[in-house]
Amino acid sequence: MKKKEKPKKRIPDNNTNLVDLGLEPPKVYRDSQKKIVSSDTRQRKKKQLSRNEKRQKDTKRRKKRNKLRKFFIWLSVAIVIAAVGVVLSLTAFFGIENITVSGNSRYTEEEILNQCIINTGENLFLADTKSASEMLELNLPYIYTAEIKRKLPSTIELVITEAEPSYYIENKDKTFILLDDNFKVLETGAEKGSGIAVKKAKVTAASAGRQIEFENQDTGECLKKISQAVRDNYIDEITAIYSNNISDNYVVYDNRIEFKLGTCDDLEHKIYQGLASCKQLNESNPNAKGVMTINGGKQIYFTEK
Repeated sequence: MKKKEKPKKRIPDNNTNLVDLGLEPPKVYRDSQKKIVSSDTRQRKKKQLSRNEKRQKDTKRRKKRNKLRKFFIWLSVAIVIAAVGVVLSLTAFFGIENITVSGNSRYTEEEILNQCIINTGENLFLADTKSASEMLELNLPYIYTAEIKRKLPSTIELVITEAEPSYYIENKDKTFILLDDNFKVLETGAEKGSGIAVKKAKVTAASAGRQIEFENQDTGECLKKISQAVRDNYIDEITAIYSNNISDNYVVYDNRIEFKLGTCDDLEHKIYQGLASCKQLNESNPNAKGVMTINGGKQIYFTEK
């Protein structure tokens, strides 16, 4: 028998169709397509990593929320406990059992306690110490200041500083209005004046425990400024003050020499100039009387009477 000859392989030529050979056309990858493929691969990997990171962030976020939730729960509990403590301290605890008084000599302890609006049994922290202090200074004029202190667990302490007459005004009936150094009225019908005389002042209201009121408000303000300058510098040689108007103000030295000060500007400097000049004047004439004109400059003029 003749052997069957193997079919010869058909070598494709230029006119041969690949489909006829049972093959698919070759896929052509250009450089740009390679970049797109690699880019897509990286994006998929990136998306995959982002999902992992997202899960991690979500886990961290949940833990953080849980911590915050616990924190606010404990904070709420602490606030409630503190509120309960405050309520108890303002109701059940810290009731006033004792009220003590110190620094008083003119008024008795009983007189002071009778005018004090704070009473035993009140809560130590709810007691209105400011109003109580103001009422004491008003109703008991010779109280200069009433400092009220809280002493735990149950004591109120009244520390009294008493006033002394610093100025006086003579009334038409020859009695005197006594004032402290803030021009608060201490008495309205005293038999004797004490301190520095306030002259030529027309008074419209003088009630013990309250500020004195003058007919001319500008004059009143000037007098207060002069009194403050005298008070702050502890000038003992001044025996009287008066004001005709805002531009014509005076202090009297040793009842014999008037310092004509003009306006109330730079009062301390003017008064010290006058005191220095009086010291020199006393060396030559210790009994000299007259008017010393002081305008704040270097020149001071003395007119002897």
